[in-house]
Amino acid sequence: MAQQFGYSLEDAIARAGFGKFNFILIGLSGCDLDLTNFQKGLLGSISYIGIILSSHFWGFMADTRGRKKIIAPALCFSFLFTVISTFATSFWFILIFRFLSGFCICAPQSITYAYLGEFHSVKNRARVLLIASFLYGFFGLLSPLNAFIFINQVNWSIYIPLLDINYGTWRLYLLMCGVPSVISAIALMILIPESPKYTYSQGDEARTMKIIQKIYKFNTGKPIEDFEVKTIEKDSEFSRGNENRSKGFFKFIWYQTVPLFKHPHLKNTLTACYLQFGLCVASNGFYTFFPEILNKVSIYLNNNPSQTNTVCEVLGNFDKDANISSIVDNCISTLEASTLINVTLLTSLFSILWLVTSLIINRTGKLVIIATILFAGGISSILIMFIEYPRVSIYLYFLLLIANVNMSIVNASTVELYPTTLRAMAVSISLMFGRIGSFSGSNFVGLMIKNYCFYTWLLPAVLSISGGLLAFTIPNINKRIK
Repeated sequence: MAQQFGYSLEDAIARAGFGKFNFILIGLSGCDLDLTNFQKGLLGSISYIGIILSSHFWGFMADTRGRKKIIAPALCFSFLFTVISTFATSFWFILIFRFLSGFCICAPQSITYAYLGEFHSVKNRARVLLIASFLYGFFGLLSPLNAFIFINQVNWSIYIPLLDINYGTWRLYLLMCGVPSVISAIALMILIPESPKYTYSQGDEARTMKIIQKIYKFNTGKPIEDFEVKTIEKDSEFSRGNENRSKGFFKFIWYQTVPLFKHPHLKNTLTACYLQFGLCVASNGFYTFFPEILNKVSIYLNNNPSQTNTVCEVLGNFDKDANISSIVDNCISTLEASTLINVTLLTSLFSILWLVTSLIINRTGKLVIIATILFAGGISSILIMFIEYPRVSIYLYFLLLIANVNMSIVNASTVELYPTTLRAMAVSISLMFGRIGSFSGSNFVGLMIKNYCFYTWLLPAVLSISGGLLAFTIPNINKRIK
């Protein structure tokens, strides 16, 4: 006879199985994450500002209104603003709507980690988030492909008399970049239910059971009556989401945020924020100038094959080299193609690493991977300052940028550290600090790299090594799952 009692929510989710439902959910999560890079690439600064300003708001809404209720509409509005921006007739027009698109796309980008994680047990949670990141990297390879297909059609355009604009290839490319969001929104609304952990935290046991039963039936093909879990034990998290709802809106936000910065969550919140900030400075901030630095190093080496210089010496001498000044215009004309190739190679590397990491993380534990990548990146940044072989420095630069892989693992750890009622807010706030790191890191490099190149590499070195040490303080970070 099926057991009637004694199953926790975690046990019930585990017994629902891992199958078709989970693969569809992971695939949709990968598409959602993929769009963010498109947004950054198209109008980086204003999108970052929109994302940073909306992170706290979307985290609050997801924790109090539900994951699905926020993600699906945000995806639709992001697509709407993207479509409108393709009809821009002025700089300010496109600036405003790229800001609004960035504001909306923040919701799925940050909430997805909590949403996806809550459908999986501890055994699969970290692995699933890494596989979703692998898909994000894989779909990211479509960006240069879209560019080749659409932007290179130089003779294609449609004149729209009402707006007096030529709807050209860059507008079409922008439109195609928004398509994944509306596809994901439609699929989400049709196929995927609300997070069972969210409904449980709202005190709705019946709805939680229906969601888990749906997952079980989808994965196994068996009737719901065969599912051995009939009831779910109620713990301290049950109905917690209804607390403070009687207060006003802003007081509600306050009471939803303050616990993250009080005992027992304060240390974990500060750790997650610091790690995400450092990771994004190293990966996203320094990636902004990766194509330019790589291009200049390649030009310099082609004209000075026997020279041994540090990267900083190459960059410092680049504009002074008479041999380079005569060909630099030709090199600049090929920069766009080389940039697409470099983006493709680096994104492919990230995808492979995410996939490999997803296969080994349960055996090694999160700490080994986080610490290894951070220490390797920090040491690489230090060596870049002194190594007099530019080609070797470029490989070290790759190691620094690999910090991007750690972001998914830190997100997985963050999801596990907080109760359901605070989880989306915690992930959103930590990612907000990550985006601040991306924004400030790229501006820091832009200000420092020309005149203070040597000291520029100290920032990611300090952040990476200190972050690697700080990772040892995260609870259960070294836990291995058989």
